Amino acid sequence: MKRLTSPLACCLLLLLVTQVTASAAEKQGFTWKDHPKQKTADLYFNGQPVLQYVYPFDNSTPEKFHDTYKVFHHVYGPQSGKVITKGPGGKYTHHRGLYVGWNKTGFEGKMLDFWHCKNGAHLRHEKFLEMKGGPKTGTMTAVIHWEDKEGKPVIVETRKVTVTPIEVANSDAPAWQIDWQTTLESKRGEITLDGDRQHAGFQYRAAQPVAEANNAVYIRPEGFPQQPAPFQVSDRTDPNKHVNLGWFEMSYEMDGKHYNVEYMEDPSVPKPSRYSERPYGRFGAFFDTKIDEGHPLKMNYRVIVSEGKTPSQAEIQKRYDQFVASLKKQDS
Repeated sequence: MKRLTSPLACCLLLLLVTQVTASAAEKQGFTWKDHPKQKTADLYFNGQPVLQYVYPFDNSTPEKFHDTYKVFHHVYGPQSGKVITKGPGGKYTHHRGLYVGWNKTGFEGKMLDFWHCKNGAHLRHEKFLEMKGGPKTGTMTAVIHWEDKEGKPVIVETRKVTVTPIEVANSDAPAWQIDWQTTLESKRGEITLDGDRQHAGFQYRAAQPVAEANNAVYIRPEGFPQQPAPFQVSDRTDPNKHVNLGWFEMSYEMDGKHYNVEYMEDPSVPKPSRYSERPYGRFGAFFDTKIDEGHPLKMNYRVIVSEGKTPSQAEIQKRYDQFVASLKKQDS
C-alpha cells in the first residue's frame, strides 16, 4: 500500500488533526457559546451544560414582550444535564430561573414593578463586559438596563456570575458553585427598592414539574424552624418573622432525579432580610433599601446546586462559613 504523501493528503490529515484537537480542547474546562440570534449564552464544563443566560427582548407584540421582559439564568443539573429551572409560562410566569427584581421601585413620584414587569417595565440586556472560560471557572459579566415603558433606564445593573465545580459529600459528581454579584446603579436620582418577600429580591425558581408535584422541601440553620415543609409567613401579619437566616436549602424531585439548591446571602446586605419558601419551588430573600446616583447597591450571593442525597445542615453551614470568609478576604 502506498503512503499518502501528496500535498493534498497532508493538508487533509492536518485539518483532521486540528479539528480533533480543537474538539477535545473545547470539552476541557469551562467554555461559553453565545448565540446572538436567539439571544442566549451557554456555559459548558467539559462539554456538559451548566448555565444558560437568557437575554432576548422583543416588544413588537404583547405576547413577545411577555416572553422576553426579564433577563435570567437557567441552571442545568450537574449530572443529568437537564434544565432544572423555569422560564416563561407555568405557575407564576414571571418566575424565571435565577433572577432579581423589586415589585415596588419608586422614583420621581412614580412606582414601577420590575418583578411582574407590568405597565411596560422590563429588564433588557445591554452588553457583555466579559465572557471567560478556563480549567477552573466560567465567568460572565453583563450590563442590564431596568427600563420604563419608554425604554429609558431607571437602574443599570452590572451582573457578574462565576461558576466553580466543587466536591460535595452528598454526590459522586461535582456540584455547581454559582457566585452571583449584582451592582444596581440609579439613573433617576433617589430610588426606593421595596416590596415583600414574595415579590422582590434575588430568588430561584425550580422547573414547572416541581409546581405540579408541590414537592419542594427545605433545610435551615440552627435556631430556625426545622420542619421539611416550607415555613410560610406573611409580610402583612408577620413582617419580621423568618428573617436574617444567612442561608437555607431547597431540595426537590424531578424526572426521577433529586436536586439540592443551597442559597447563601452576604451578611452585609441591608436588614432585615426577609426569607421566602414555597412548596412549588421558589425561594430567596428580600430587603428594602434606597439607592441614588452616587451610592449603588452591591449584592453578593452564592448558590450551590448538587444532585443526589440531600446535604446535612452541618455540611451546608460549613460551606456558608466558607462563603462568608471568602467575602471578608475580598474586602481585606
